[in-house]
Amino acid sequence: MKTINLGYFKNFGTARLEKLKRYLQKNLQLEIRLIPLYQDQIEDSFEENKIDLALTDPRDHGYSNYQVIKVSEFGLEAVLQAGNFMSGQQTIEISELNKIPNLLVAQKNEEQGELYYHRDLLGIKSPFLAVDNFNEAALMAESGSGYFLLNEDTAKFFESPKLQKMFLLKDGIQLKQEYVVVMKKEPTNEVKQVAQALKKNFDF
Repeated sequence: MKTINLGYFKNFGTARLEKLKRYLQKNLQLEIRLIPLYQDQIEDSFEENKIDLALTDPRDHGYSNYQVIKVSEFGLEAVLQAGNFMSGQQTIEISELNKIPNLLVAQKNEEQGELYYHRDLLGIKSPFLAVDNFNEAALMAESGSGYFLLNEDTAKFFESPKLQKMFLLKDGIQLKQEYVVVMKKEPTNEVKQVAQALKKNFDF
């Protein structure tokens, strides 16, 4: 059975990907190997032939030398200590969070990339504090030490009466996170099959 190396932005988590992996292996008769990556590793991994395609958030990466297929998008949510805002509040403006630390979930070599995304692309003006993983971020948020961001698909795994989740707005417009498949301009037939199957079945 041929193996396809599927890189993915590790902040997406694996719950949906494991489900998709089982579907792809069953229906395409391909072995799918999931490889967690951070943003700046995607293109290097292609160049070093470590991955055949990638599922990622494009942010401001052009990927001009690759094929890019949008597969889905989810609203971004701020996750913070319950009680800071009204319990029924569903949305929040970025500016309302300016005085609360923004917890950047990143290892040392990822911090600059995540800082750039939060500060320069999203326009967050909160003080920033790096943490190693989302479980640590959740514990710190519960204690009132800051807030962290997740899209609505991954945020559902952090349910706690001590946490409140609100969709993030910027000047009244909801911020979203895109999921795209990136692959070489002339992929193999197997890679094309995986990319199309991901697009077709991503939200199943």
